[in-house]
Formats: sequence, C-alpha cells, structure tokens
Amino acid sequence: MKKILLAAASAAALMAGPALAEEEAAGPWSISGTVSLTSNYVFRGFTQTLEDPAIQAGVTLAHESGFYAGFWGSNVDFGDGESDLETDFYVGYGGSLGENTTYDLNITYYAYPGTPGDFDYDYVEFIAGITHDFDVATVGVKGAYTPEFFGHIGDAFWLGGNLTVPLDDYFSVSGNIGEQWFDEDGFDDYFHYDVGVTATYESVSLDLRYVGTDVHDLDEYFVATLGFGF
Repeated sequence: MKKILLAAASAAALMAGPALAEEEAAGPWSISGTVSLTSNYVFRGFTQTLEDPAIQAGVTLAHESGFYAGFWGSNVDFGDGESDLETDFYVGYGGSLGENTTYDLNITYYAYPGTPGDFDYDYVEFIAGITHDFDVATVGVKGAYTPEFFGHIGDAFWLGGNLTVPLDDYFSVSGNIGEQWFDEDGFDDYFHYDVGVTATYESVSLDLRYVGTDVHDLDEYFVATLGFGF
C-alpha cells in the first residue's frame, strides 16, 4: 500500500512530459493544449501506470494578465483494481520578475473518477515556482504543499529543481531533482532525479529520459514520450 500511496502522490498537474503547446489568441485570452503518448507515466520518480504506457491530454485557458485555468488527464493504474483515470484541475497566476525571470503560483486539485470514495485518493496541492533564463541555460525551482495528502495521511511537502540546456534550435538536455517529505509516521521521505534529451520540431517533441530515486526497492526507468501541441 505504501508504494501505491507514493505513486499516486507523484502525479502533478503543470503537465507531465515534454509535450508542446501552441497558443491561439482571442483578444486578451489564449488557449493552448497538449496531447502525448508516453511509455510509462512517471512523476517524482514513481510510475503511475505499473510501467505501462499512458495517453495524456490537457487544455489551458489563459488571460494576458497572467491568470489561467485548465485541466489535464491521464490513464493510471495503482494496482488496486479500481483506479483507471486521473484528472487534474488547476487555476493559477504567472508573471515576470525582470527580463529573464518568471514565476508561477497555482492550486491543483487531483481527482480519480470512479475510485470508491472511502479510498480518499483526491487531494489539493498548492504550488509555487520561479525560473531564470541565463541564455546558455534555464534554471528553475518549484515547491508544493498539501494539507491532506493522497489517502488522507496528513501534510506533505515537495521541493524540486530543474536545469535545461539548449543545444541548438531542435535539441536540449535537461535534468530534475526533487525531495518529497511526509509528516505521517511510516511514510519515508525520498529523493528523486531524472536526466534526458528532448528533440523539438514545430509542435512535435520527443523526450527520452532516465528516471530514478533513492528508494531501495524501487525500479529505475527509461521513459520515451511523444508530444503534440495544439
């Protein structure tokens, strides 16, 4: 059960995978979306699909002021015989701090339709992030807090960092690190990481990534994700 809890907890909105998004302007509003196919839905080091493939899609409606709202969904499998779908709903605000620095604040609600209510899977996460572009590389830091974690096990905190280095107009390499903390006794904190390369052409991307954690009995993964923006 502990693995199931950790796996579901690692699902996060702000989009899984490297799928691109195009924006279609309509006055002060714009709409963007992503569709992706991944060999294994993994986030924060844990598979959400028992290492099986996943189809994922999301849509975001944004205002030029910085406010936005949207949803994202994916098939999941936690091995409980009940969970088949994850749907994330989010609202947020993003802006700039100077010429090369951006920030983002959002609230995400993670829902698992069709799962019995007594499983207590649904939860809310408060997320904040900041990113700076150094021209040769982009560095980001993001934190998240939930007052009642997946399974209603109490407070949980997450802090992560990202580094992306563009190689040319089509290729980039990137890496992520993160630490997940739990207040509840019996749930061990853990560290996760990944490194990969992304090829991008217009609205299509292909990401190849190696993912691991410091959890001793957890597999490491090689994940391929094909994404489309619209």
